[in-house]
Amino acid sequence: MIGNVGANIFQRANTTLLFVNGLRYKKWLKVHCKSGNNDMGVHYLKQEGIYYFSFHDNFMGNTLFWCTLSKGPDYKISSKFDAYVEDNRELHGDTYSYIAKDDGIYHQNRVYPKLHKKFDWNRRY
Repeated sequence: MIGNVGANIFQRANTTLLFVNGLRYKKWLKVHCKSGNNDMGVHYLKQEGIYYFSFHDNFMGNTLFWCTLSKGPDYKISSKFDAYVEDNRELHGDTYSYIAKDDGIYHQNRVYPKLHKKFDWNRRY
């Protein structure tokens, strides 16, 4: 049996960005991610809701996805951050998990398997 027939031999494994609404008291979370080439759209997550998407790194080695997570009345409390930057320090083909909690955005992946606070809710529009 031959696998990956017709696959691009230069293409790396998929990388996945995963977002979880860990806010308390049935608060909703708004997630909006973009890259230079893609707008992943706006997604609203109920409490404990999950949203994820997967992608391949650009052939040129410059993949960047930035995301804005928002909460609160009219989603005016937010945090905008680079969720994935392709470089030699980051694993390709991994899952990057972001959990929104009341006090900030938490992160984990294979390199940092312990959930740790990475970003504060730091911007008000």
